[in-house]
Amino acid sequence: MTAADPPVLVPGPLRRPVAVLVAAAALTFVGLAVRYAGTSTASGIDTRVDAVVDPLGSAHQWLIRHTAAIGSPPSVVVLGLVLSVLCLLLGRRRLAVLAVVGPGLTGLCTTLLKPALGRTFGGWYAFPSGHTGGATAVGLVVALLLISLLRPGRRGALAILATGALVVGGGVGAAMVASNLHYPTDTVGGFCTAVVVVCGCALLLDRLPTRPPPRHAA
Repeated sequence: MTAADPPVLVPGPLRRPVAVLVAAAALTFVGLAVRYAGTSTASGIDTRVDAVVDPLGSAHQWLIRHTAAIGSPPSVVVLGLVLSVLCLLLGRRRLAVLAVVGPGLTGLCTTLLKPALGRTFGGWYAFPSGHTGGATAVGLVVALLLISLLRPGRRGALAILATGALVVGGGVGAAMVASNLHYPTDTVGGFCTAVVVVCGCALLLDRLPTRPPPRHAA
């Protein structure tokens, strides 16, 4: 394994924090799913967050509309493929796989979970938010790529991972709420789905055996 192709997606010092993050996201998702399955109205939390976010949608409609578009399925597919090619060019083969598998599985999970949980917004299945999940997945892959390139310490790596997820996923989630397309808790569900899928896949891929470098004939 060369320096340009590090053997892991999640460096050793990050494995425990990332595993804890996956567990926390999974528990949060389960709690929200139990609370909101089969409902079609806003909760108190949704109402309070809406009161803060809705004015932003009215004041910055162009920005909100284009931010929300980042999480659309076509955008996520294109961004995932572009990231995968970039990772291959940089010698990050496992990350190239994650760039496709992570957002793809996140989209599949949100699509299947919506009718299973049955929460609706305006007659449409809403929980968990697919746009937020897709955008968060892309943000996490970008963060892992930056960590691979920059090799920061533990705190720096955690900061990059959190920033990638919160800026991209949180931005799209806020845009979906401001566009009156989701309840805020729907976007939290989508965010948690992406964290579980992408970070979980990264930890699983790291457990795969590393292929030894080819031997050159003398």
